[in-house]
Amino acid sequence: MQLIKELEDMLTAVTQYDAISLQPNSGANGEYAGLIAIKKYHESRGDHHRDICLIPISAHGTNPASAALCNMKIVVVDCDANGNVDFEDIKKKAEQHKDRLAALMITYPSTHGVFEAAVKDICSTIH
Repeated sequence: MQLIKELEDMLTAVTQYDAISLQPNSGANGEYAGLIAIKKYHESRGDHHRDICLIPISAHGTNPASAALCNMKIVVVDCDANGNVDFEDIKKKAEQHKDRLAALMITYPSTHGVFEAAVKDICSTIH
């Protein structure tokens, strides 16, 4: 923490800004942190084989990129014409990959601005 404070102080001096923060503001940082936590959870239980991450086709590019950085295999889930996750497809893929399923990554509201009507059912299917 001291090093970060020193870097912020140096940047403040050079730029003459009132303050500088090195805190990442990208949602991709949160995605990555969440997936690392999920991966570590599975590993703590001896489930090292859980490496599948379901991601809707409507997701923006950082979602599969974050999963790939965590060495997860991405399985794409279909969406309907309105941007909703295709519930039948997610059920099918969750069942197909149940022995290796690590996570589902959905953006809520979705990239299309959709609040998934079936989000509770989707979560129940995954868990």
